[in-house]
Amino acid sequence: MKTEMIELLARHFGITPEPHEAPLYEIEGRRLVRADGMKEAIAAYAPLMKALEPAAAAAYLTGRLGNLNTAVHYMLAHDARIDLSPERWTLQIYQHERGYAEFRYVLSEIVELEGPLSGQRSLWREQQLRHWYGNVMRPIVEVIAAAADMDITQLWRLFPMKFPYFHEALQKMPDHESIAQKFGEDYKFALHELDGEPFGRVRNPLDVTFCTVDYPAAPGQPDEQIRMKTSCCMYHRTEGGYYCYTCPRLKPEERAKRKEEMRAKLEEQALKTAAAQ
Repeated sequence: MKTEMIELLARHFGITPEPHEAPLYEIEGRRLVRADGMKEAIAAYAPLMKALEPAAAAAYLTGRLGNLNTAVHYMLAHDARIDLSPERWTLQIYQHERGYAEFRYVLSEIVELEGPLSGQRSLWREQQLRHWYGNVMRPIVEVIAAAADMDITQLWRLFPMKFPYFHEALQKMPDHESIAQKFGEDYKFALHELDGEPFGRVRNPLDVTFCTVDYPAAPGQPDEQIRMKTSCCMYHRTEGGYYCYTCPRLKPEERAKRKEEMRAKLEEQALKTAAAQ
């Protein structure tokens, strides 16, 4: 695999052969598919992200594992793959320079997998995604749900919301037109065309509809449309936390109230700025 790809995986997803020099916690990936290993990881991560209950740490951990998931889709768009099975990496949690707990997936070795044969990319893509979701992600997500006594659908639906954001980022990168196009097509295939079998479900839990809500802009500017989250991230169950403005659990009347509060603050800031000039 090209050195450039390895560098991109490290930069965007924290996947690298280089270990962090001062991890706060680490655990072999293979232990995360076992109940004892996952409970240990959740217990270790909970105080680092100030969780008020194991479910909050479990949801955050699942969301961070979404980096692995998005990385696989990114590699697929390049018609390339390295093996990201849990046996190939160790999870390290370390303190980011901005103060929060960051994840790093340290590869014990880089094992390249075969790319598509000529004219058979669609078949290769489906095989790769069925294996990834069914044999790699499913055991991990099932263990997280059991360890934290959570609704497994809530956990699965933490993954889709990363796709459109990264897709938009790819579209803005120079010389990435074809990569962005394939990434978009591939994630939509995973969301809407894979059946429930790889997930051990009757229906594909990733099959979500992206909705938008109004977000107040500066005075005189039209409100923005921003995406709602596809699942609750459990931020409200962390110290000082609350329901996110884009949380699907937030009641419409509470969102409307929050919107007017934000608008009032923006107007107040604009008045202060004008007075200071």
